[in-house]
Amino acid sequence: MFYFINEYILGKNSSVEHAAINRVKLFNHYKAPAQIVTKMYDRLLHQTMGTFQLANQQVLNMFDYFQQTTDVPTKVLHTDDMHLPVEYAVEVGANFSKIFNGDEHVSNVGFIPGTIGRVFYQEFFDNQGNLSSTDLWDWRGFKSSTQYFGQNGKLVLERFYNLQGETVIEQYYVPDTNGNPLASRLILKNYRDQAERFFQDANHLFRFFLAELSHLDKQKTTFISDRPGTSVKPLLKLQDDSHKYVTVPIYQAKDINDPIHSPLDGFLTPAFDNLQHFDGFITATESQAQHLRTRFPKAKVTVLPTVTTSPLAQSKLRPITARPKQLLYVGRLAPDRQLDQLIRTIALVKQQVKEIQCDFYGYGAPEYLKTLNKLVEELKLTNNVHLLDYHPDLETRYDDYQLLLNTDIVDGGPMSMPEAMSHGIPVISYRFNYGPKDWIDDGHDGFIVDPGNQLALRDRVIELMTDTKKLTAFSEAAFKKLHTSQTDLKVWHRWQQLLGIK
Repeated sequence: MFYFINEYILGKNSSVEHAAINRVKLFNHYKAPAQIVTKMYDRLLHQTMGTFQLANQQVLNMFDYFQQTTDVPTKVLHTDDMHLPVEYAVEVGANFSKIFNGDEHVSNVGFIPGTIGRVFYQEFFDNQGNLSSTDLWDWRGFKSSTQYFGQNGKLVLERFYNLQGETVIEQYYVPDTNGNPLASRLILKNYRDQAERFFQDANHLFRFFLAELSHLDKQKTTFISDRPGTSVKPLLKLQDDSHKYVTVPIYQAKDINDPIHSPLDGFLTPAFDNLQHFDGFITATESQAQHLRTRFPKAKVTVLPTVTTSPLAQSKLRPITARPKQLLYVGRLAPDRQLDQLIRTIALVKQQVKEIQCDFYGYGAPEYLKTLNKLVEELKLTNNVHLLDYHPDLETRYDDYQLLLNTDIVDGGPMSMPEAMSHGIPVISYRFNYGPKDWIDDGHDGFIVDPGNQLALRDRVIELMTDTKKLTAFSEAAFKKLHTSQTDLKVWHRWQQLLGIK
């Protein structure tokens, strides 16, 4: 079995999760047994999996595993289905219902966001009105866990259940130095004929979980760490014959101008300090691989694309001039993406292309989004720049756009570049490590400009937006390159070679 280790799969994901989703689908397409492994307790996981068209057998969550709920049919549960005492009165609200026993408010039943009355939790109050416990319900319609609170309202205990309602995990909490709950002990109950196994917290349970996956695998196990902060240390503790690889999804050094000599990112340091423990390292770009090979000559570093395509003969390019929209940005909305510079560039473009439009897809901190919206208003771009949030169906939207822009400072290799190019969208980007020089053939299927040079960025945008012949040529070149060099089968053969898959 091939396990791709992640922290979570959320409603809004980074390129780390998207790369794992693409990979598990690729492996399964070619009949290789593979699963995404996640650590975080998440009652909405299986709803999210549906959003990204992931089947139950493609994702294995640690809590699902120990709760024996990996493959449970989904049923919709409403307040009426909870068999509340007949004497209780229910006051229905938009987000939750209040439950009364006479005049006493005894409980609240909360709903899953975006649904009509689908049960998500039930809070219980003591006779003083203090929260005493909360039952937590899974998206699939069963009670998954209970949280218990002390007199100060702080969490002191969690119990996790199997479908029979039996406790399979207990997690205890004590106050930290700030008085907030700190996990102090976790007990795994009645697992494999042992009444109790003791762990410090969920991180230590995760180490045991990975060891169990390897131990129970009838064939040799291969682990691929997608999030180094989640999985490098657990894999270092795993002293068996399983194969272990580490993807490097981020820029590896602390100094953006010195990838070879400056201190390593803290999550990657344990892996590169223990090269002999890992079978290899995986990057999305050749330029990052070259830097890592220079810095760590003994490390085996392999480049494997995170985006794969259909063969050129089986692919259809939507003509770039037939597309209704113009510019887009895809990625996190964060200061290190220098989106203020991108917005200012749009203002410069607007001076010559009055009707220019740019859509931003991605998620970000609310305070940062406020600064972007304020800048859009100050530059009088409210009709030109649109912050459209994260969209899981972005793959269906690329064909509407003509150019992708990127103003990153540094990146481990933005997936949006090859994704856009696979849809025939030329990319105009600042030069940075890593990605632009790996995917863009400057002057042929996109442009690379010096970091911070907004005037050059403006000129390149105007050059393509006002020359349909050149824009068409760039679009066709980008499309041909991605549908020739990164087809599903070609990338799969590279995985086969690395992992010894027959």
